[in-house]
Amino acid sequence: MRRKLERNVTEWLDSGTHEPLLVKGARRVGKTHLVTDYLRGVVGEERHVYLDFQTDLAQIERIFEGRTDIDRIVSDLSAYLGKPIFPESSILVFDEVQLCEKALNSLRFFAKSPYRVIATGSLLGVALKRNEPVNKAGLEVSERRLPFPSDVIHVTMHPLDFEEFLWALGREPLAQDIRRYYADPRPFPLHDEALSLYRQYLVVGGMPKAVCRFAEGQGMHRVRQAQAEIDDTYVSDMPSGVAALASAVWNSVPQQLARESSRKFKYGDVVRGGRAERFAAPLDWLEASGIVSLNRQTNGKRAPLVARDGGSFFKLYMADTGLMYYKFGLSPDAVLSAELYANLSDAFRGALAENYAMQALVANGVKTFYWTPGDASGEVEFVTTTPEGAVLPIEVKSGTNVRSLSLRRYAKESHAPLAIRVSARQFGREGTLKSVPLYAMFCIGAQPAELA
Repeated sequence: MRRKLERNVTEWLDSGTHEPLLVKGARRVGKTHLVTDYLRGVVGEERHVYLDFQTDLAQIERIFEGRTDIDRIVSDLSAYLGKPIFPESSILVFDEVQLCEKALNSLRFFAKSPYRVIATGSLLGVALKRNEPVNKAGLEVSERRLPFPSDVIHVTMHPLDFEEFLWALGREPLAQDIRRYYADPRPFPLHDEALSLYRQYLVVGGMPKAVCRFAEGQGMHRVRQAQAEIDDTYVSDMPSGVAALASAVWNSVPQQLARESSRKFKYGDVVRGGRAERFAAPLDWLEASGIVSLNRQTNGKRAPLVARDGGSFFKLYMADTGLMYYKFGLSPDAVLSAELYANLSDAFRGALAENYAMQALVANGVKTFYWTPGDASGEVEFVTTTPEGAVLPIEVKSGTNVRSLSLRRYAKESHAPLAIRVSARQFGREGTLKSVPLYAMFCIGAQPAELA
């Protein structure tokens, strides 16, 4: 499957830099495929030198033990792999490098060597599972964290966004058309078909294994098997000190977003009498692992925007909308069928649309908040700023019946030069209000200029 980060890898290769490239991201999002199948196809088998830290870790750790001499490390790696490693031409691949701290730390020494390294890492920055003292809340949390080496180029891989999903289905021309109509808003002839594909994405999501099974026509049963396996993997990754609460938070996200009233995260909806201090470590782990995203509330109407009360008010989203839909336990037909989808509650359809929108914005590197008026109901789901410092509000609705009262109010009070309404409506523009169909969410913020 074609991925957008392929461009980053190609640019890194072409640049000739000796700073290692570290591909971060949640588990199961496709990092290994990027640095094996794709990279091998670009550089060739002879130049591709692959080291998997998930196999024979004890032996590999001994190669890096107490060493900063890169020539010695490379010599031992060459002997271990039975493959010659050449300066400048060979591309060393360290897959899941976080499993060996000394190898992760060695990346900064490779930056000053004639050898080139590309590495992948999951769960970077989260607490280690060993040596876990007990904190004041009675939870075991590690005071040690995986180090982030200096002199390393970092990129983050996410689940496939909707555009990559279209590529996987062989619909690249449709994706290109969506981008053209986003840039020049007018009614899109394939609007209904694109909305149908959007609903497919809500159910399948962007985890590569699920998308691959769907694209190959294996059926939704096999897609849901993949999602169940990934869900189990994420839960089993949770360290013992925070596992119970982290798992409870993870399982509560769908219901919290589908709440009829405010979708603000409520600790009491996870466990009775829940308090913020009990959830600090589990939330930190979930966010740092990349499987959830937090969107904090702001009262701001001018750049730079800041979180209200230090970030204590927030909404929580899953990194993949397909996993969220799986956890609702509904039949795929409930969304895949236009007739059944129309009969679902507004709150449920809104939760799916909002999680999907957050996933797209995170993938495009857009930092967001949400805003609620202090004296009335309603909210603006996402508020960000343009590179020039203007405020940009983004409203997300699942249907066509939209009034946009909160969006218009915020746009007026913040003097926003543009407001974006994302819904099931066609492309269009009315003054400073730009209408963007749900399926075009991947266009917002993909490039700095596309925030306008």
